[in-house]
Amino acid sequence: MRQRVSLQSLITLSVLSVGILSGTVGLVYAYWHAKQSLHTTVGITFQEIARQSADKAALLLAKELEWMQRLSALPEIRLSVEGASSSKQPTLQFEQWREEQHRYFHSLVIVRWDGQLVGGRQSESARTFYAQQPWWPVVFSAQRAWAGPLAVDENGRGFWEVAVPIGGQGQPVRGALKAVIGTDRILSSIVGSRIGRTGHMMLLAEDGVVLACSMLAPNLHATLRTQSMHAPADAPAARWFQLEQDTHGGKQSIIGLARVVLPAQIEQARGWFILMQQDPSETFEPLLALMGKLGAFWVGAVVFIVWLRWRLARRIVRPFGDLIQRVNVFGGAWPSEPLPSQTPSRPSGIVEIDALAASFDDLAQRLQQASRVKAQYVRRLEQVNLDLATSEEHYRLLWNHSVDTKILIDPSGTILDINRRGEVILGRPASTLARRPFTELVTAPERPRLLEQLEAVNRSGADLSGGAMHVPIPTGDRTMEVDWVPVKKAGRLESIMIQLRDLTEQKALERQVVRSERLASLSQFASMFAHDIRNPLAGIKKTLEWLGGCPEMGQDPPRRCLEDLRFTTDLLLGMINDMLDVYQENYSGLPLSTSPVSPRLLMNEVLRLFRSEAEAQEVRFNVQVPSEAVWIMGDGRRLQRVLINLIHNALKYSPARGAIMIRVQVNGGQVSQGETVDGPDACSTVTIQIQDEGPGIAPEDLPHLFEMFFRKKDGQDYRIGRGLGLHFCRLVVDAHGGQITAANRPEGGAVFTVALPVRQEQVCPSPS
Repeated sequence: MRQRVSLQSLITLSVLSVGILSGTVGLVYAYWHAKQSLHTTVGITFQEIARQSADKAALLLAKELEWMQRLSALPEIRLSVEGASSSKQPTLQFEQWREEQHRYFHSLVIVRWDGQLVGGRQSESARTFYAQQPWWPVVFSAQRAWAGPLAVDENGRGFWEVAVPIGGQGQPVRGALKAVIGTDRILSSIVGSRIGRTGHMMLLAEDGVVLACSMLAPNLHATLRTQSMHAPADAPAARWFQLEQDTHGGKQSIIGLARVVLPAQIEQARGWFILMQQDPSETFEPLLALMGKLGAFWVGAVVFIVWLRWRLARRIVRPFGDLIQRVNVFGGAWPSEPLPSQTPSRPSGIVEIDALAASFDDLAQRLQQASRVKAQYVRRLEQVNLDLATSEEHYRLLWNHSVDTKILIDPSGTILDINRRGEVILGRPASTLARRPFTELVTAPERPRLLEQLEAVNRSGADLSGGAMHVPIPTGDRTMEVDWVPVKKAGRLESIMIQLRDLTEQKALERQVVRSERLASLSQFASMFAHDIRNPLAGIKKTLEWLGGCPEMGQDPPRRCLEDLRFTTDLLLGMINDMLDVYQENYSGLPLSTSPVSPRLLMNEVLRLFRSEAEAQEVRFNVQVPSEAVWIMGDGRRLQRVLINLIHNALKYSPARGAIMIRVQVNGGQVSQGETVDGPDACSTVTIQIQDEGPGIAPEDLPHLFEMFFRKKDGQDYRIGRGLGLHFCRLVVDAHGGQITAANRPEGGAVFTVALPVRQEQVCPSPS
């Protein structure tokens, strides 16, 4: 006969049995699952960190080799291997140059194709020694750069042996540049980061020897023994796994391993690996903490069940079952669906349970209403955030691309922000002007008036026109019109936007119109107009002809033609304004509107103008410009006309399928925007040479080439102009303090040289 037990005892025993059993199984499963998840998470994390570090290391090493290849292309290097340095003096100069490179290289040698060392004694032993080096067939036969092994001495300093070929593209290798580079900076940037307290990266060789570590010296590490470092070539470059013992002696350590792969055009003598590891105690520390919490929760749950045993009674079992059923129905509904309707709870006779059921019914209705209200609020909030982000993006776009200088200040007059146009006009980045008084932007006499206007805007809160003021910039003072626009938030003045509109060119144009009234000869004006309008009209004609033959008007070629048309039209308008300036040299000189000008950009715009005409004549342009940015102070529009006249003349006299050589170079030091780096006494100039393959210039015409109305004696040549283009070029170059010269090339053709000082007030001698 089955033993009878009370419901209270049965519930207590059942809950205890189920709770303890399920808690134990859950605790074991949680420990297993947490351990597996931790292994996978940590492994993938370490693998990704190692992969990123390996990519970074490959990039740094590739940049070093790229720098070596650029060094091998220097004229001094090529001349040394081609036998140009045969005398004693050039050899001493080359040795001096090589000694200067020791600041970067631990050793640097140049080996010729015959195995002899440049700058050293020639011997058969030297040729045999270099011919047996592992990099010799890679450099001379395969014509590729060679990356040798990374080595670390007992002091922890790294050395890297590399070799690159010396020779132009498509030419045989004439020598090799062999160097040993210090890698302390590269290794520190690779293994310098930490993950947690003990997580760090190491650089390993193929045999598992540690080359660099941020925690211990390389000689204090154990060699890594794993088959993963010898995986096939098609295996993943980055992997993670667990080791029985890591390089620091840790047990069951999880590591991430990634191979450092250099670009395919570089022959890599030995492989390197990036190893990411952490002390196992720190890796599994979260797991131990989790198990402690789970154990404490399990013990607390058992104690709580025992404490509640005496509170369970038979009368509350059925009502609670009904209530639980209703809760399950309520909880099974989707958040986006309306809550299911339920019948009121049956009275149980227990006041507390009936009150709980009634509260549950009321709570269900409230939650349903709150869910609908919350969904509406979330939708409105998302739309507001989207509109706010769009407005902010539009504001920033308009702010940075405004044609005027815009400055944001607080009510006290401190600069908060400057748009990109302002940075260009003022010649200083916004970071150097932020948090400084805005009165520093104008000249000292203008500052009291500027402060009065600030007080007026703060007092009235309305827009204000401040009139014209003088704003100093690195190239001189500029006249700008000042407008004040208060920015309010919630009816309160939060900041003030100052808009500066550059009136310098407008004032210059006004003065130019006044000076143009002094022109004495209408015939000279007409001649200049007829001459100067020829070039842009020719560009417009060529572009329109090409556009008319294109069937797709909405594709890219028509768009390019329309851009050329607009560019030519703007150029034509500038030429019409300049025709009033040329004949003023007798009394006031040619007026200039100076600003930072890039010769590279001017050259690109001019070549775009003559692109169609050059293609029609099958004439190609060979342009050589410095790799770094070069800026000069000058009148960009008039300098552009100088280049147009010179290139147009070269194009007229160039034979079919000929070439026009254009070279831009810097003399006297590298020049950046708005400054020179050779000191105040240096005369930095930018030289522009334009060479053609035409018939050249008659020797008797060279002294008079830049005189007004000078023309060749041969009147039958249809290419002869009016004698005004080169005269205008001389006026513009002289106004900039530069020099323009003409000469004949020994191999045929003419060469025009324009030397312009970086700063307008400098006057530099003509190039030799």
